[in-house]
Amino acid sequence: MIETITVSSRGQIVIPERVREELGIEEGEKLVLIKDEKRVILERENDFIQSLRDREERKSWIALGEKAFSKIWDNEKDEKVWKKYL
Repeated sequence: MIETITVSSRGQIVIPERVREELGIEEGEKLVLIKDEKRVILERENDFIQSLRDREERKSWIALGEKAFSKIWDNEKDEKVWKKYL
């Protein structure tokens, strides 16, 4: 869906009714504005917070996995073999 909107003299915009209805955005709902290079992205505050939590959880699992596998990965025998190829 593509919509054209106008920015007011106070920098305000209106999210078209059709878009609000389709996305279920209701009056008073908080959105997060994200500037990405030359784009502006609006995302529900709750969705944005959840995505941050998901990223942090993923980082934690990766760190835990790296720690668990470090005993397997970090050994002299493998280092000697890899040095032949690197």
